[in-house]
Amino acid sequence: MKRIICVLLSTLIVLTFSTMLFGCSSSDSSSDNLDYAKTKVEDYVAAQTRYNAEFYDEMYAKGYLAAQCFTPKKTDTEQLKTVARYLYADAITITDMDGKIVAAYPDSDKGKNIADIDSKLKFKSILKWVCPRCTTDIVKDKDSGLYSLSVGVQRTDFQGCVIVDLKTDAYAKVDGSNLAQYCGPNIIVAKDKTVISSTLDGAEAGKTFKELKISDNDLKADSFILTADKNSYTCKAAEVENFTVIYGSK
Repeated sequence: MKRIICVLLSTLIVLTFSTMLFGCSSSDSSSDNLDYAKTKVEDYVAAQTRYNAEFYDEMYAKGYLAAQCFTPKKTDTEQLKTVARYLYADAITITDMDGKIVAAYPDSDKGKNIADIDSKLKFKSILKWVCPRCTTDIVKDKDSGLYSLSVGVQRTDFQGCVIVDLKTDAYAKVDGSNLAQYCGPNIIVAKDKTVISSTLDGAEAGKTFKELKISDNDLKADSFILTADKNSYTCKAAEVENFTVIYGSK
């Protein structure tokens, strides 16, 4: 009888310990994953200004390289095409001091004035010596995820400007679009209650907390349930500066 009681007590102790161990392990795992994601977002916030500067330095470098490759009355469309391929550029435009396009790839705008082309009008400021370089606003294509912009710099002989049209995914490092990829699986990174980056299926960038049915009370709770893409996740949330970080476990 004593032996039976001892066996039962031993089994009970093992079961209790296992339950405590695995129960805590799951909770600790969620906390660890959230803490790791928070650290990555904190790193991003601290480096955001540097990322932005590095991005524009890289884009302007492409403009300056194109400028260095241009020789007046010698550089033709085929040569600019080669330069464009090297820079992964869609187009290169060379103007004189009056804004007339003297060389271009593609050459459909050759002979025109950038003052008459809406997408290139901004670069008149370079010709007027208002600034030595400038860029257009960055536009993101929702389908491809690529960012489009044009950079303009002075010609090396200061007799006009060079405009390079670019598409790149590098700006995702600046605006945080790829931030969740560095944070781990099942992570949502949001700003102003709108998802900017996510590795959690069904919570794609652009979705709002309202669409995902995430309330202010959810964000303050120890945990909450999120249903996305027909999957249920037990989530934990944390704030980092003006970002909200959410980790979900199935």
